Amino acid sequence: MQNMFREFVFIVFYRLPLIIMVFLTVFIISLVLAVTLPSVYRSTAKFSVVIPQTFDPLQQENSYDYRNRVRRFLQDQKELITSNRVLTKVVQDLYPGANRQAAITQKINDLRQNLDVVPPGGESFEGSSVFIIDFSDRNPAFAAKVATLITQKYLETYQEISQGKSGYSHSFFQEQTQKLLKDMQDKENKVRDFETKQALALLEILNLGDAKGGNVEVGPNALLTQFLGNYHALQTELAGLQASIGALEKESNQSGIPAVLPEMEVTGRAITIFKNKVASLQIQLNEMKPQFRENFEPMKQLEQELKLSVDALKKEMKRTITAQRISASSIRARLDQLEKTIQGLRDRIQLIAREKVTYQALLQEFNMAKDAYTRTQAQLEQARMATSLVQDKQFLTLIDKPSIPLSPYKPNRGLLMLGGLLSGLFLGIAAALTIDQFDHRMKTIYAIEKQLNVPVLGSIPSV
Repeated sequence: MQNMFREFVFIVFYRLPLIIMVFLTVFIISLVLAVTLPSVYRSTAKFSVVIPQTFDPLQQENSYDYRNRVRRFLQDQKELITSNRVLTKVVQDLYPGANRQAAITQKINDLRQNLDVVPPGGESFEGSSVFIIDFSDRNPAFAAKVATLITQKYLETYQEISQGKSGYSHSFFQEQTQKLLKDMQDKENKVRDFETKQALALLEILNLGDAKGGNVEVGPNALLTQFLGNYHALQTELAGLQASIGALEKESNQSGIPAVLPEMEVTGRAITIFKNKVASLQIQLNEMKPQFRENFEPMKQLEQELKLSVDALKKEMKRTITAQRISASSIRARLDQLEKTIQGLRDRIQLIAREKVTYQALLQEFNMAKDAYTRTQAQLEQARMATSLVQDKQFLTLIDKPSIPLSPYKPNRGLLMLGGLLSGLFLGIAAALTIDQFDHRMKTIYAIEKQLNVPVLGSIPSV
């Protein structure tokens, strides 16, 4: 280590003229640059960003990540500031005579090279809600003028965009509201037309409900239940008549005395009278048979009278059978009529059920159209409120206006000279070490002793 340091010191002193030459060359160049480089001035405008919840329904966000929303907003503003839309207005105010598109484009590119939109203090858009507009130029007044124009045109353009969005939202929801209002009115007219045309059946439609309905005892359902009850009652009566007719026919066709059903015995009816008379004659005949002979004339007359009474009873039973058959035919006719009525009621109920489904569908469509119209009307009111607000005052605040800079921000002449001083010294030493590395001559007694392996008796100093 000591030999290396000794060799380094030797090289420095041995190559001192080279080091001084390189050092002076670099230092003089940096000094010339520090003196001759033109001053560049920078004018700055500072903005603060606050993003409240907007009233505009088309621009509302459900995201709760406020930092990302600010970052996206700041990035959008940077794109807007450096856009052709803003810079074209600036160029037209700076250079009124520039009419050709090529000249305007060239001026825009020149401005864009000296324009920067960044957060202050070297922060990123993720950690700042403030951004600045910097414009640099050799002329401080021109830099301030351009920065002021960019700020003005940017705010004007941003307000135009905000009002355009709000105006579009208002016109969009206004058009939607008119369409939904017309649709709701059409649906309402269909409901009213149905109610007018089906006014007589509307009560039946409203009463055609389940057991929970308040008017379940009226309408075609109740009539159907009533007629079904009557139909079943007549069927039961017809079955009883048919059984009675069959029993009467069986008894009337027998050769002996027919049996009379209890329900046919009514006081004052002929069949009851004949039955009683036959019974009385049978009693008398039964009393006389043990006492008299068969040819006893009164007994023969009694038998003859009994036979005539039985025949009369059978005739009366046949007339009763005929009357019951007529009654059965009448019941069958009533049953046929009831079947037609019941079928008509069932058809009516099915028709009413279909009409009820249609009516409920019309009501549902009307209610849905009404709800959609109400929601859109509320959104229209929100869009109207958003249009009436100044959007740029909501989001942007101009903290510092551009002003004429008093001192340049570059070049830093002191730093440039200090850098030239240190760079010259470093480059001079580096050049000396590099040249010495490629110089293989033996310049020290230590190199002679090392290479030749003999002791050095003396040396002649360089004159």
